[in-house]
Amino acid sequence: MSSVKYWKSNGLNGLELCLAHHAGFSYGRHVHLDYHLGLVESGAQKFIHRGNSAPLVPGQLSLLNPDVTHDGDCFDETGFRVRVFSLSPELVSGLADELEQPLPFFAQPLTHQPALYRRALTLHRQLEQANTNPRFAESQLLALLADCLPLQDTRPLAQPLLTRVRERLLDNLDQPHSLAELAAELDLSRFQFLRQFKAGLDMTPHAYLKRLRLEDAKKRLAAGHPVLDTALAVGFFDQSHFHRAFVHAYHITPARFRAQMQ
Repeated sequence: MSSVKYWKSNGLNGLELCLAHHAGFSYGRHVHLDYHLGLVESGAQKFIHRGNSAPLVPGQLSLLNPDVTHDGDCFDETGFRVRVFSLSPELVSGLADELEQPLPFFAQPLTHQPALYRRALTLHRQLEQANTNPRFAESQLLALLADCLPLQDTRPLAQPLLTRVRERLLDNLDQPHSLAELAAELDLSRFQFLRQFKAGLDMTPHAYLKRLRLEDAKKRLAAGHPVLDTALAVGFFDQSHFHRAFVHAYHITPARFRAQMQ
């Protein structure tokens, strides 16, 4: 018995997503034409690759190249729940080209990477939601894919360039700021900019922009500006999104913070 759901995410070309729950089911030997990044959300999958069998369990990632024969089965009657990112060869090739790296080949199909696993699981769940911000999704996906590739360490973005990016963002907090636009200003590809920025600040440009918006919002609220006006001024498209982000960051509602600062 199986239940399977497929979908695409707006603005992420070359990506197909799948969520499946299998019980009493075997895939049989097969190949894919895309790269596959898979993770088991619950249960365990008996993963068979080149004659070797191993369990795919929570905390592990499955990284498969196109045209690699494999199959899979359930360990017991409860089965397993699996989430899969299917990445077109064109998407992965573009990533490799922008990073000036050879086309990746994953020699080991299973890798125990709990931090990457948690990021991939969180992102897959977010992409299942219809209201996911496409710029946030792009940033998170590219950061995840870049970290999955077998790359050498990336040098951080130089401090003068980080300052330049910060000033641009602060001057236009209500604007969307795509990765492509920010990268082009520094004569970098999206992936080069993303990796160098993250190496310098240990967060993605999108996460940094969100924090700048919240920091500026605190100043506006402390000065007595209304909550809704503040939310719109710093780039949140409605008050509810601003409320959730503010509470998550500071553990207090915007209205209560504003009242305490008067």
